[in-house]
Amino acid sequence: MPRPAKPPHLKKPSGRDIYHIVYHCHETGKRRLKSTSTADRYEAEEKFEDFLRERRASRTGQPVAPHRLKIAQVLDDYAEFKMGAKSAGRLSYSIQKLLEHWKDQTVDQINDVSVRKFWKDSPRKRSSCRRDLNDLKAAVNHSSAMKRLIPFDFPALPKGGQPRQRWLTQEEYVRLFWAAGFEYRSKFTLRLFLLIAYYTGARKGAIMELEWSQIDFETGMLNFNKEGAEFDDEEDEEGGKPRAHIPMPPELERHLKRRFDKYGSETNYVFHQKHKPKQQVKSINKSFRKAVERAGLQLTGKLRVTPHTLRHTRVSLLVQAGEKIQDVSEYMAMSFQTLEKVYAHHNKDHIKEMAARLGRSQKVRNKI
Repeated sequence: MPRPAKPPHLKKPSGRDIYHIVYHCHETGKRRLKSTSTADRYEAEEKFEDFLRERRASRTGQPVAPHRLKIAQVLDDYAEFKMGAKSAGRLSYSIQKLLEHWKDQTVDQINDVSVRKFWKDSPRKRSSCRRDLNDLKAAVNHSSAMKRLIPFDFPALPKGGQPRQRWLTQEEYVRLFWAAGFEYRSKFTLRLFLLIAYYTGARKGAIMELEWSQIDFETGMLNFNKEGAEFDDEEDEEGGKPRAHIPMPPELERHLKRRFDKYGSETNYVFHQKHKPKQQVKSINKSFRKAVERAGLQLTGKLRVTPHTLRHTRVSLLVQAGEKIQDVSEYMAMSFQTLEKVYAHHNKDHIKEMAARLGRSQKVRNKI
């Protein structure tokens, strides 16, 4: 009959000065060693007590206090939860940067001071730092939601920079569309992308994933929700980004109908190789940059032109045309708050009219 396993205990392995916790793994039953990183008996006993508490909590399924759970474990759990998502690759890079700063610290070490230090010391862009911190906040919230961590008040994040307000005038868009025609190998897909992006303002990912099943020519509706998905899996401090389900502008609908009549029976993909319709085209980044350069538009700096600039362009043109913010919000699948914060400055007609009325009132008072 096998001897029962010894309970967890402290021990200095032969040839080592540091105390280790000796225990047996719940799942495998194998003997394990866990370093306390100290040669002081009293410090080692404190860490041993922490180990026993965490071990009991894991058995009972009770959430642990923030000072008992390491940030690395929180991030590891969240990475496993997000495995397979489009943002998983970017998340792994954020985790690397976060652990370079917080190292082996516990969740309670996430405070105003450490967050500001991460923000201040990082050589990366402010938007990248904020995205990393949002990933950390999401990971902590995930641990709380899964009952692994007692609810933790995440400190307020530093304010980000001013949103980029680059958008194209109609003349600039025409130049870009013209320049796309010189990209011989990619103009077949690039010009189609420019048309859809300009008329709908949809995000690049939602456009490039389009399939013919998402376009209803009978009702004139274009649904960017692929297979019922409601959100883009892109980085955002508020979580996923909603996708639009909207009526097609007549010019875009005619162009898509011609493309469907010619290729719809050969492929499911809206974006495909011209001579190999069954082969999907997943990116237009390289050809887009070349077209921007040929059109004489900016490739670098805060006012650089990117595929996302076309989303800013559509919103800006709609607001400038005097469309209601509520209608623009629904059409673009964009929050009302974002529209007011970033784009409301484009339409000042209502306060111009008020200023004019104030001017007339002043003239009347002067006559009296």
